[in-house]
Amino acid sequence: MSQINYDVIVSQLKKELNTNCAISNKYGIVLSSNIKEFANDNVIPQEILDFMSIKHSISEKLNLKEIKSFALEAEKYNYLFTFGEELILISKLDLSVNLSKFMLNLRPFIQKLSNSYKEQDKSVKKFALFDFSKDIDKIGSAQEKENINKDKYSIIKDLVKYISK
Repeated sequence: MSQINYDVIVSQLKKELNTNCAISNKYGIVLSSNIKEFANDNVIPQEILDFMSIKHSISEKLNLKEIKSFALEAEKYNYLFTFGEELILISKLDLSVNLSKFMLNLRPFIQKLSNSYKEQDKSVKKFALFDFSKDIDKIGSAQEKENINKDKYSIIKDLVKYISK
């Protein structure tokens, strides 16, 4: 299976939804973004990740099956976090946007994208083991040569020190 190009997906979302978006994995690493607050290859701020990590306990206390999204209202924008099983979609929206209508459109999309992400991870089946024994042997032989050279000229070094006094 080929790699998912998240940059193309984010640019299409920008074009179709007329909003800036970011996609991160469930650990908070931003995979692609056109939101400056959530730049590519950065991590979602720890405070937001902490809130995301307790969403299951919050849903239990409220007798809900799950929390699928939450919004943060800032001075000029709303930041909408929509959760899939493997991915998080972050949308930066104007305050005038109806969040409930917007969220209904994003839930199926992020779920389908999360499923594609999960399938992509399954395609990696076997990892090669690296054999460090050759490198360790080289380091050991280099260490031995260095020790031999240290001892080899120690008499001359002592003689030079004695004469220079």
